[in-house]
Order: sequence, then structure tokens, then C-alpha cells
Amino acid sequence: MENLYRTALHCKRFKYCTNDYPFKAKLETLFGCRLEEIHRHMGHFDLFSRKDDQITLAHKVFYSNYANAIKSLYEDFIKEVVTTIVDTEFYYQKIPTFRIGLPGNRFVGEYHSDKFYNHKEYEVNFNLGLSSYQGPSALRIEQPDGTFRLLECPYGEIFSFDHIDCIHGSDPNKSDSTMTSFDFRIAIKDLYYECNNASVNMGCLFAPGHYFSSNAVGLTAAHC
Repeated sequence: MENLYRTALHCKRFKYCTNDYPFKAKLETLFGCRLEEIHRHMGHFDLFSRKDDQITLAHKVFYSNYANAIKSLYEDFIKEVVTTIVDTEFYYQKIPTFRIGLPGNRFVGEYHSDKFYNHKEYEVNFNLGLSSYQGPSALRIEQPDGTFRLLECPYGEIFSFDHIDCIHGSDPNKSDSTMTSFDFRIAIKDLYYECNNASVNMGCLFAPGHYFSSNAVGLTAAHC
């Protein structure tokens, strides 16, 4: 099955209004510190692998407070911004994946393609940088010639890339600032089909009402 949306959006970047969608301010209120300085409150971690790149206290705070702190803003962003980028109906990831790249560590546990983790070709992926998503902290995407392209994402932008067909990952953060971001996947409604695949970390079924939203969303007008 060919997903022309994922192909067309590969490595494309889009701006949005941080005043309308103040993700960083909301999360800094939740954490009680600047996102760039989360590492000052975290202690030491060995270099993350796939199995433990979601285990920190900051991850636990994000997910346990998601419903009250960020859910409504995230859903508004999906319905008011992402629908202007993807001009067809889609289901969206119910809870975005929170990422932390501590100094000396990486925010993705291993280089991979998401199809290794049961994700399907009907998906499109988006990344939203919150702090220090640049330089060695950013995402690296394999190119056809075997080299890797660095994709940076300053706050106020999102980018999409082909997470299914391209190997990607991150190297250790060489800065003294914490990289934070979140990413999410959408499932194109016209391409979606039922399967028994589930997420590798949580065992959540890749289906509407489980990993994805119960209802598909369509085009709306963006704020900016």
C-alpha cells in the first residue's frame, strides 16, 4: 500500500503560533522548571536503549498529568493545525510520545524504522520540538546514499518524515541543555485497515479507540 501523504510530507517543516498553542509554557508550569534545565533535577542515567528511553521521572510526570495539563491543547492543535497540512480525514495518536535528550544521552534508544515496532504504512509521523532540538540533539534520518540527514526542530515548528521506510535515531546530546519534544502519528482513514499489531512498550492496539482517536478528523481553519 502506497501512502502518498507520507511521501509528500517527508522532511517538510511547518510553523505554528506558540501564543495559540503554548506547549512549552504549559509543560514548564507542570515541571516547575525550564525544559532546558530538566536534567538538573533528574540524576544520572546510563545511555538509553529502546527499552528504557521512556522511564525517567519526567516521562512519568508528563504521562500521568497529560489529561489535565496538555490534552485539550494537543487535540486543538491536531484539529486546527494538522488538518490544514493533511487534506484528508485521519485518526490521530491519542497521547503523543514525550522525548527527553539529557546531556550526554540520547532521546531515541536505538536507530530503527518504526515498521520494526509494528507500525503500519497507513501512518504519517510528526515531530514537535520544545527545547534544544538542534545540533547533535536532533533526529538523524538515513538518506538513500547511506548518509544521515540532521532534522532540527526549533520551538514553533513541526516536521514530518517517513518513519516507516527510513532508518532514524539520535546520537548523544553533546550540549549542556536538555532536549525535549513530542511526536505523534496519524492514520490516514482511507488507508487504514484492522490488524492485531500493538505498540512495543505499552502493548496498545494500533486501532481507533486504542492507540488512535476514536473518531477521524478533517479540515478546519488554523489560528495563524
